[in-house]
Amino acid sequence: MALDEAELTAEHGIHIGRWSQYAGLDGLPFDAMWFEVPAHGRSATDIHPEIELAVVVDGVATFTVDGENTTAPRGTAILLQPGESHVVHAHDAPVRVLSLYWLPDGAPVDVA
Repeated sequence: MALDEAELTAEHGIHIGRWSQYAGLDGLPFDAMWFEVPAHGRSATDIHPEIELAVVVDGVATFTVDGENTTAPRGTAILLQPGESHVVHAHDAPVRVLSLYWLPDGAPVDVA
């Protein structure tokens, strides 16, 4: 499951490669995706019901979460809670992130 081998699609102003494209991952207790933010780019504002653990695997990102900025160099993990508004910014170089996400216990499955 290497990012360089992932099929990426343009979504939310970034490039996303959902792990559902890989065989043999049924039954994982989370969903996952790779994403890339191009140099000088940013993701669209996102708010969702899942908990998300975003790990910067290449580059330096700035995460804006509920209006507060956090600089996140390679190796940084950011934990996003359900309902938090967030945007991921890249600076002079692209940023690559591994995102793991899941619904918290007791959350409805069909959340818009």
